[in-house]
Amino acid sequence: MTALLRLATGIARVLALIGAAGVVAMMIHISLDVLLRNLFRISIHVTAEMVSRYYMVLIAFLPLSWLELRREMVSVELIDFAMPPRLLRLSDALVCLISAAVYAGLAWPTWKAAFSNYRSGTYVELVTFKMPVWHSYFLPPIGFSLAAFACVILALTYLWPPREETA
Repeated sequence: MTALLRLATGIARVLALIGAAGVVAMMIHISLDVLLRNLFRISIHVTAEMVSRYYMVLIAFLPLSWLELRREMVSVELIDFAMPPRLLRLSDALVCLISAAVYAGLAWPTWKAAFSNYRSGTYVELVTFKMPVWHSYFLPPIGFSLAAFACVILALTYLWPPREETA
């Protein structure tokens, strides 16, 4: 179980780094567009489409599993302070399983939409060319699927916590 948790954490870290790189790339892209437009009256025509179709989707969905594994998603703990540790672990496991079901429920239709857009070769028509955007439809289902996987692993760790190794 510990090896599975380490693998999931490693994958989640890579996806969070990709999300962070997306933030940096978006910042550079937008800054370059503004700079070129104001200094030389040259505009990068794909900026709005790149930001809305790629950067924002990448930033929003890929780091979900990283946030789940770090337990940094929004949570409401009304009676947790009064629960004994065993019941608290059971409650946390139940919340993780419900979250996994919600993520899986979101992943299923987004996978279908992603493959549908892949088959049709979805694109955005710009002034001078057609920009393919079908790739971006794969980011939400990847994020949702890995977040569901992370929640299941967390639920298992709450139900059967790893034993402390003694030397």
